[in-house]
Amino acid sequence: MQKFLKDEEVQDILLKAALFVTVLLLIVLLFTGCNNAKAVSIDASSSAIGAIAFDGNIGVFGSNTPGPSLVKVNVIGYLNKSGKEMNLTLTNTDTSETQTLQISDNGTFSFADALDAGTNFTIDLGTFTGGQNCTLTGDSGKAGLVAASKIDCERNLAVFGTWFSGSVPVMNLYQVNQKTSSVVGTPMFFSTSAGLPMLDLVWSGSKYLAVWTSAGNTIKARFLDIEQTAIGSDITVSGTASTGSGAKISTLSSAYNADLDEFVVVFVEFGGSTSFPNLARYVRIHPDGTLIGTPTTIKSVLGTVGSTFGYSDVIWDGSKYVTAFEFHDNDTDDAPNNYLAVYRFTDAAATQVNQLFLSSGTGSTGAIFPVSSAGAAYPKFVRTSSDVWLFFNRSNMGITDNTIDSSLMEWRNLSGVPTQIRRDTLPNGCNPNGTGFQTYVPSPGNIGSRVLLGYDLRCTQSGSSFFDVYHSPLNSTSGALGTVTNYSGSVLGMNFTMGSSTTCRTSRCYTSAGALGDGVYIFDPNFDGSTHTFYPIKISSPGNSVDFPPQTSIQ
Repeated sequence: MQKFLKDEEVQDILLKAALFVTVLLLIVLLFTGCNNAKAVSIDASSSAIGAIAFDGNIGVFGSNTPGPSLVKVNVIGYLNKSGKEMNLTLTNTDTSETQTLQISDNGTFSFADALDAGTNFTIDLGTFTGGQNCTLTGDSGKAGLVAASKIDCERNLAVFGTWFSGSVPVMNLYQVNQKTSSVVGTPMFFSTSAGLPMLDLVWSGSKYLAVWTSAGNTIKARFLDIEQTAIGSDITVSGTASTGSGAKISTLSSAYNADLDEFVVVFVEFGGSTSFPNLARYVRIHPDGTLIGTPTTIKSVLGTVGSTFGYSDVIWDGSKYVTAFEFHDNDTDDAPNNYLAVYRFTDAAATQVNQLFLSSGTGSTGAIFPVSSAGAAYPKFVRTSSDVWLFFNRSNMGITDNTIDSSLMEWRNLSGVPTQIRRDTLPNGCNPNGTGFQTYVPSPGNIGSRVLLGYDLRCTQSGSSFFDVYHSPLNSTSGALGTVTNYSGSVLGMNFTMGSSTTCRTSRCYTSAGALGDGVYIFDPNFDGSTHTFYPIKISSPGNSVDFPPQTSIQ
């Protein structure tokens, strides 16, 4: 006779079976780790089998096949500063269906429609804001089975420099893609000059400010967007306040202040005769191009006995502007004294920080090359994540205007005593201690607290001369220089290279320098002082050549 089990008996058997399976699985998990499964949690209100949970790696009780997935893109370093969004196209290569995505900022973004797991796809990078280079990696794969694609962007290099067209100096701005080692588009022409032009270039994070002497006695400025397209009309920053014949702007420098969102230009006016004063002045500029007030005098000296100002630089230190410029004091006694004057200011009169002794001699009168007289400091600031550094040249001169001693100096945070960090004795066999000169022209750049110090080393003697570009990493703790590399000699193979300028990006630094009669070269020295494979990009205009004195400003 067939026996039928009662409901209670059936439930008891099923429960025992479930518990047996549960215990067995727990034993397996304990002894095998089972692909790092999560701990099992059993809810007393449900069946034991239904309560077992896994992390998706085992798939004992269900399918491990993922569902539809969104295709993601991670964007880093993109600057959407001209209103042109980045355009991407996703193609389902299994069906040829496409979808687009526009990106205006950095971050992780997804195409709108998900793709079934395992679907083959490709991503194409279309148009985006110019003036930068963007590289796409992970441009193909299978949906749900690959990591997000990645787009790395970096702003192109901007190189503002002087060339010669015949005997006439010209100023052009070049855009260089450092990833492809190529010049982008055509150069932007700025001006010709009857005399030696002065120029500088600043990047604010959203636009460039180019400043230059359009004539001997006038400073002009031009704003450009990231694509190096002019914004508005040129601005007249200043004409000379002096009215003497031959009045001129002899030097200028500029900086951007992110805290106040404004620019500043420091410049030196030469009165033109002994009847008019020589002035070191500054003027602040709004981002829309309007001047903030009128040019303010930092220091004034009478020109009756030839006291003058020379080369300058300026930087925002986090609370005030700091400027350093040469002051050649011919009023104190029969022997002129040369100083590096350091001042701080914001929107009113400047306060002197120090007046560093440079040398004895006849003194530089500003933008003159060669430095036919002594004391040229060529000051250059750099602000790192922890310090403000001032680098400058100090030359001691003989009574016949020859260099006895020249040193590359550093002054950290404008406190204590400046330190000599370099002195080359008879560089390349050049001995100026007779009828020549020797001087350092620094051009620092930094990434965070790391500083790469580039500098020109210029030396002349009777019958010979050389002008080379060097690089060395600076120890940000001790202030000591590391290995020094001569890029002109070992890399470019020439010894008439000067007018260098250094800037840095997220991982590398770049230097521009003019080579006599050849062009402007761009290279990227390593932080350990060794050379890199990027060099050289040569840029020049048809019919133009670089001649003395080349100047470059790279941003």
